[in-house]
Amino acid sequence: MKSLVLLAASLCVLNAGYIKEALNAKDDHNKLAQIYEDACDKEKKASGCYNLAVLYSRGDGNVKKDEAKAAILYEKACDQNFSMACSNLGYVYENGKGVEKDLAKAVKFYEKACSGNEGCTELGLLYANGTGVRKDLKKAKELYEKACKAGDGIGCSNLGYLYAQGEGAEKDYAKAKTYYEMACANEAGIGCDNLGFLYVYGQGVDQNLTKATKLYEQACIYAYEKGCNNYAIMLAEGKGVKEDLKKAREIFTKSCKNGLKEACENLEILGKH
Repeated sequence: MKSLVLLAASLCVLNAGYIKEALNAKDDHNKLAQIYEDACDKEKKASGCYNLAVLYSRGDGNVKKDEAKAAILYEKACDQNFSMACSNLGYVYENGKGVEKDLAKAVKFYEKACSGNEGCTELGLLYANGTGVRKDLKKAKELYEKACKAGDGIGCSNLGYLYAQGEGAEKDYAKAKTYYEMACANEAGIGCDNLGFLYVYGQGVDQNLTKATKLYEQACIYAYEKGCNNYAIMLAEGKGVKEDLKKAREIFTKSCKNGLKEACENLEILGKH
């Protein structure tokens, strides 16, 4: 069975905005689109443009996916200083979703978003990886701190990771633990998973496989597939929990179907035993 490996990651989540009329039409995406379009074009509401962009970017329900249209709508909302729209627009340019990939523009829109406490984690990742900007781990740390203070669980987790690795800050497992706990409390599965890793290897805490297993399970509940994989490993090996090969196989299978390569490999290894 593979050993546990800490893999840091981050996801950009598209969040719905707030238009009261839309609550009554939540199951009718065509009606939703019309409500959002009227709010955007007739009432000049940034939230309407943003929500319509989310529908087009996802292709929800009967609304045909159109990433180029989504990008235009995100920009309209961002022009009105709607921070979530600026953050998603940064993501659009970072990944070339409906527009030509442009890291300089991605940085610009993430910076604008971060001034409103959105997109700071994404901007921090660019600085941490030297993507579109000169690599600057101290700058990344500052951005993660801002994101974490604003309640962004992934920002807290990434901040904890820097302390755990001694990158951009002096290595400090106690601080790493604190920020991982904050991330997990904010339902960021990666934070629960990283905290579990500390307990598996006794880094800054007493080794506690039972606690680690519970944290991996929590990460899995929050749909963090690498946490699911680690939870399944603990079940398969009977570490911190009673051995349950059937359940481990089920979890590996689900994570494999969701695209996690390590889960597919572990499922194959499990089949040989």
